Amino acid sequence: MLTGRDFEEEDLGFLEQLAAAHPVWKNEEFGTKNAAEFMLAYSMYNGTWLVWEIDGAPAAVSFHLEWAPSNGKPWLGTVAVAPEAKEKGIGRAVIEKIAGRLRGEHKAMFSAVPLDRQEWVLFLSQCGFEQLKLEKDDREKTYMIMVKPL
Repeated sequence: MLTGRDFEEEDLGFLEQLAAAHPVWKNEEFGTKNAAEFMLAYSMYNGTWLVWEIDGAPAAVSFHLEWAPSNGKPWLGTVAVAPEAKEKGIGRAVIEKIAGRLRGEHKAMFSAVPLDRQEWVLFLSQCGFEQLKLEKDDREKTYMIMVKPL
């Protein structure tokens, strides 16, 4: 059974393992940062980091916001699944559990994906997200903004 709990400092090693197992994600999200520095960069958003476990063993990590400064709505920032748990529906289940937590207070959840990461767009589409629009960041990188009705 998949259960979520708050991320703790002891989980940094697991996050580092996830980053090592997903080099594209690591390059996109971490850049040259380690796990602690990566999480610190997100601290200003006051979001929720969760570790998702199956029978007590870590299987995934997620980050979401109940209120994003960009539009005042919930955003999904990260879902990273351990290699041994991939292709088992864990990522989709994590998103559905986060959606369930938000459903009573909100009507939709947003996410942004670099346009050149089509495999991420496909994954979110399979999880019920729909394409909303394209936006560029301050470095002129294009992102697909996606929305999932709750």
